[in-house]
Amino acid sequence: CGDGTDEDSCNNHFVCNDKRSYIPLSSLCDENYDCLDLSDETSCCQRQLINDVSLKLSSWFIGTLSIILNGIISVRNLYTMKSVKTFSALTDKVLITLISFGDWLVGIYLFSLASIDVYFGKSFCSEQFDWLVSSHCSVLGVVSTVGSQISLFSMTILSVT
Repeated sequence: CGDGTDEDSCNNHFVCNDKRSYIPLSSLCDENYDCLDLSDETSCCQRQLINDVSLKLSSWFIGTLSIILNGIISVRNLYTMKSVKTFSALTDKVLITLISFGDWLVGIYLFSLASIDVYFGKSFCSEQFDWLVSSHCSVLGVVSTVGSQISLFSMTILSVT
């Protein structure tokens, strides 16, 4: 039937959450996303956003240290910038401040990722699609990219000067 009513009574397939797509039962929970809404893998999945314990601890530790220490360096450099006498020293101080700001943004990214991992826990699979299309995920992607690019660009300029 064009309206899918003949599929409703069948038990040899999985109905995706969008109620328009059907996949064979053999494709359910096979670690390949067959439904566009990812629903074929969410009901059986126990994955978390960050699966490895060492990565979780590293994200917390590096993120926290990066936020604190790069924040201190940035504020300290901004405060002492007015006392710099030469243009070359000012350029170096600005670039070092930019590097610490970029690394601070990467720390924000790591800390946020670790926090979101705790928030979702083992329910991440069922929330994965919503997370991936959320503005929070997009903002974190931008923060990570901008932070990395600021640091990389500033380090490149600092090494050339």
